[in-house]
Parts: sequence; C-alpha cells; structure tokens
Amino acid sequence: MGYIVSQVITVNCSACGGQPQFDDSEAGKEARCPLCRKLLVITPAKPVGGLSAEEQMARYEDSLKETDWGHQPC
Repeated sequence: MGYIVSQVITVNCSACGGQPQFDDSEAGKEARCPLCRKLLVITPAKPVGGLSAEEQMARYEDSLKETDWGHQPC
C-alpha cells in the first residue's frame, strides 16, 4: 500500500506577521491569511541546499559513519 506524503508550506504575512500554513498542493495559488484576510501568494518551498532527497540522505548517512563507533558495552 502506498502513502502520499504532503508537506506544509509556511507563508509569512507582511500585513499581520502571521505565519499561516498551506498544503504543498496549493503552491502557486492565492489564499487569504486566516488572521487578517490579506491576499497571499503561496510560494513553493525551496529545496534545502538545492540537493535532491537522495543526495541529502547520502550526506546524512555519511555524517553518521563519522560519529558511529559501534555499540560497545559499558
């Protein structure tokens, strides 16, 4: 069974300082701030460091290897 994972996009409202969140499927659309009703454009989230998910995971696994000395009894 496959699962669909959606992410949340947080938008900063310049009118009230609120940080409403929207589903990533709303990226590129307009919505109103739930606090002040200002019209906002939901901009897509930028990838972290411009790396793909596979590249991020590889870097994470490499960082674990640098600090993992194995399990040793106390």
